[in-house]
Amino acid sequence: MKYEVGDIVFVSKYKYENGKDGQNHLFVIIDEEEKLVPAEYFGMIVSSRIEKSKENSNFKFNEPLKKNNQNNLNTDSIVKCDQIYQIPFENIQFKIGQVDIDDYIRFMDAYNSALKELEDNLQNA
Repeated sequence: MKYEVGDIVFVSKYKYENGKDGQNHLFVIIDEEEKLVPAEYFGMIVSSRIEKSKENSNFKFNEPLKKNNQNNLNTDSIVKCDQIYQIPFENIQFKIGQVDIDDYIRFMDAYNSALKELEDNLQNA
């Protein structure tokens, strides 16, 4: 099965930036490595820990995502937009839903803001 940008998928295994293994998590697909036969996807973690949304915490790049019939989430959630993960195709177990284009654009804007902040901090260090 091929997944599309904006799909929310359940991933069995992935790697954190620090190299540690992660497992059994939802991701929003934001890009695919190869367009014809995807070998890897790139995504952002979806979490039900809404107390860590940018409105409720210091995590200013955690965007809220309200559950609805399109995304099929069980509860209101957040998307952690400050880091992108590589997701091997074989580790995606199934699709649960998708986000609309406005949410996708909001997530990408937050990611770009996180990159800019990182770049600014590195230049000022």
